[in-house]
Parts: sequence; C-alpha cells; structure tokens
Amino acid sequence: MVVLRPRTLRRLAGLALFLLGSFGCAAGRDEASAPPAAGFEPTPTRGYLLISIDTLRADRIGAWGYEKGTTPFLDTLAARGTLFERAIAQIPSTLQSHLSIFTGLYPREHGVMHPIYVLAPEIPLVSELFHDAGFRTAGFTEGGYMKGYHGFQRGYEVWSDENPTAETDVERTFARGLDFLRGLAPDERFLLFLHTYAVHDPYEPPAAHRERFWPGPPPAGAFPPTGPELARVNEREIVPDPEVVTWLSALYDGSIHYVDSVLASLFAELERTGLLAETTVILFSDHGEEFFEHGRLSHTQTYHELLHVPLLLLHPAQREPLRIRSLVEGIDIAPTLLDLAGLPAPPMSGRSLVPLLRAPGAAGSDRAFAEGVSRAGGVSRVRYRASGHELLQLIHTRPEADRDGAWITRRLVFDTSGKQLAFDAVGFPGERSLAVTIDGRDAPALWLGGGWQRLSLDLGGPGPHRVALEADSCRSPHELGLGDDPRCFSFKIAGFSPERWELFDLAADPHGRHDLSRRRSTDTRALRNELRAIVHTPRAAGSPGEFSDEQIQALRALGYLR
Repeated sequence: MVVLRPRTLRRLAGLALFLLGSFGCAAGRDEASAPPAAGFEPTPTRGYLLISIDTLRADRIGAWGYEKGTTPFLDTLAARGTLFERAIAQIPSTLQSHLSIFTGLYPREHGVMHPIYVLAPEIPLVSELFHDAGFRTAGFTEGGYMKGYHGFQRGYEVWSDENPTAETDVERTFARGLDFLRGLAPDERFLLFLHTYAVHDPYEPPAAHRERFWPGPPPAGAFPPTGPELARVNEREIVPDPEVVTWLSALYDGSIHYVDSVLASLFAELERTGLLAETTVILFSDHGEEFFEHGRLSHTQTYHELLHVPLLLLHPAQREPLRIRSLVEGIDIAPTLLDLAGLPAPPMSGRSLVPLLRAPGAAGSDRAFAEGVSRAGGVSRVRYRASGHELLQLIHTRPEADRDGAWITRRLVFDTSGKQLAFDAVGFPGERSLAVTIDGRDAPALWLGGGWQRLSLDLGGPGPHRVALEADSCRSPHELGLGDDPRCFSFKIAGFSPERWELFDLAADPHGRHDLSRRRSTDTRALRNELRAIVHTPRAAGSPGEFSDEQIQALRALGYLR
C-alpha cells in the first residue's frame, strides 16, 4: 500500500477540486447521451510544459481503456483535457522518435538513423524557435539516447541529461524542472521539457507500486528484461515461460503506476504555485513496449503495441474534455506547439492539431506512417488507414540486404508466389540445418553448407504463400573471433526479395492477432501502393558526431559500438 504524507494528500485533494471544478470532468456522465463536446480557442499561454514518459504504450492507461488501475491521476487529467485516441509514434526508438517529435520531421527526413549521428545544424528544433522568441528554456532528461550531443540540447539555456542511477530518478528529474520554474520572474515566458525512463526496462518501480501488480516473488525462470537473456528471446533461441512474461508485464504496470504518482505530485505543485492556470501541457511518449504479443520483448518491432502512444493536451482555456479519434502522429507535436504559442513554423511534415481543438468534429487525418530499423539492419515500414469503424495497419518487413543477398539473424518469414522457389543460400558461420514451414505446414528441412549452394522449395501451388525458414543458432562474428561485427546472423540468401506484408484491422482486432493480408487483398494492395509511394529524403545531411571517450563508452554500453 502506498502511504502519502498529509501535505501531499492535501495537495492532491486541492488539485482534484481544481480539475473537477474549474475545468469540468466527464466522470459519471452518460457519454452516449451527452452532446458532442465543444471546441475551444487555445490562446497563447505564459508557459509550455512538455512531458515525455519514455516507452509508455497507450493501451496500459486507464483513459485509453486499461482496467488494472495503473493511472488514476492521468485518468483525471484526461477527463478534463484533450485526449488523442490514435496517436502514432514514427519509430519505436527513443533517439529517432524524439528527434521527429521536436523537429516535426519523419526519421529519414531529420537523418539521424543511428546513435553515432547528430542532427544537422540546418534543421531547427522547437526549443531553438522558442528560445529565439524570448522564452526561457530548460530541459531535464535521464540521458541514454536523450544525450544533448545528438542535438537535443540546442535552444535550451538549461540542459541536464544525467544517466539514471536509482529507481527514484523521475522524482529528481521532475524536481529539477520545478526548481527551474521557481527561479523565473512572474512575467517570464517559458518552455520546460521533462523526460523520464522510469517506465523503460528494467522495470524497477518502488516496492509499494510493484506489489500492487505482482505481490509475490519472481516466478521460476525469471530473468531481467535486459542483457543476454533478452537477446536470446528476441533471436528466438529460447521461449520464455508465459508466467515470466506476465511477471515482466506486471513490473511494467507497476512502473507506470509509480510515474503516475510522481505526476500527481508535480501537478499538485504546479497548481499550488498558480502555474498550472497559465501553462499549456503536452504529455506524450516516444514508443510503446511489447510483451510477446508478437514473439518478442522490449521494443524491436513495429506492431501496434509499439507505435500506439498516449498524447494528452491540457490548456487553461478548455472547459470540456475532448477525445479526438483522428489519426495523429508524433511529428504533429512540434507544429502544434508552435501554433499554440503563436510562433511561425519552418517547413515540417507534421501538421498542427490546433484546428481539431477548435472544431473537434472536423475531419482530421485518416493516414499515418511509421517505420523501424533493427540493429541487424532489417527494415519495416507501416501504413495506417482509418475509415469508418475500421483502423487498418499494413506492415512491410524485409531483412538487411547487400549486393550478395539478405542476411538473416535466425528466422525469416516472407511472402511469395508460384509453385516453386529457387534461391541460393549459405550458412554462417558454417553448415547448419534449416527448418521450413510453408503456409503453416512443416516441410522437409534444408541443409546449408559453409559455401553458397542452390536450393529449391516445392510450394505446392501458385500461391500466394507464406514461408518460414528457421536456423538452429545465431552468433555474431565478434563472438566467434572472426571480426568486430556485433550483428548476429545464421545464414544468407540470394535470388529473391524476402519481404513480408501483414494487414490488421485494429478496431476489430486491437492486438493484431489475425493477419488479413490475403483475405483482404484489395486493401493490402492499396496500402502497399501508398507505402511504396512514400519517399522521405533528408532535409539536411546528418553526420557522425565527434564523441568524447565517455560518450563512446556510453554508446558501447548501449550496444551500438564495439
């Protein structure tokens, strides 16, 4: 049980009255009979507060439908603010996603697709635009991929990016933000950015919050959600026990509950000082998290649980809660923020969401785009389409390829047509067996030698077919003493393009369990054509940064350098 000090209780009670009384609340209201909420005119405010809860998936929040009580305070905020039901992150990666959020550009437009790169100086960040307009600016992050040397610190007169060292770092991070606000003169405008990894793995909330969702000891076979065990799970070398996955998911929920309590204290102090009444707040996340819904842990794929993120806006002028169902993207935050402040925006791919605040019933976007890049070089691209009661998601996945063929980590699933498929293959680092599945049925295994050889599969009909090839191990050249390449491969193929298309109707199937790509070939083809027409080019060339020894060690610790 969480014990709150009397002063904290009084602050939370006062904040609840402030939210429920001054701004209205939808709690207890019959939503089916209530008239559509009216929009409001979001006039510029003195301050702008951006809060990034790293790795927070939307469907673990009560206001988005979760029923385990993870976010009592956030639910109260959502009941008086503007909740964007279908916000889509551009990439499930902290660095690239946050740069998209703060530049209003898709990842390949801002050009920082690897942690050794830094943002080109020609590409402005919203922090620079606010600073140039006379705002006091401060940013407090918890390091990792949010280090200032990637470009994040630009435009901030105060910037902190210390790596997290304890389970209570979110309290320290938010306290530093409050200290900055206390130091402002009453007439000074401000932009404050707060970021926390408290929901990110290794999921270590304080005991009181953890025990709400997992009161006992870890289950047999439990492992930390980082390190070699996680890598073996995601390389499909081991399958975790379902109870271990449930335990990890419960730790994640406990982490969310903890952050929710810290947010409550933050907002109580903002209300006590009067700042909440003159501040626009935008709360968001950079990406979600996966708990074996699609065979992996952490955030390495582009399924909906990785891309559907919370986006919540609070403005002092708002009197009725709003829920926006239009598709919106992380890149929309930057132009929205500038529009709210009355500042001009440079060319951006994102669009201001202010028109939806003024007229919630207006037609918003019905499309969204996202992508993903694995450490082994595989690429996925995603197209969303909202139409009527449907929300379709098409995912296109392909492995890393060079002129000699495509490298495969351990398992490859791809779509093809025809009665037979001929291709060349080579085992790496040597000969191995290759299990084959065609349309869900086991087929005779293939044997890969240590050199290139011609192979053929009898597919049994014209198709289309879904084929899976799976090797028995995956090791990197570095592990084998053959080189300094950290990537993990099992075999290489050539002679065809091993791509896969998956289609989900997320309105009817919110967890993406049922692939409709064959059954709904017309929709698949239409969205596939849309994806192929999307080409993002860098607005300016990013470049490898000049890193200190300490920064190189940090990148090496994160697994990006050897």
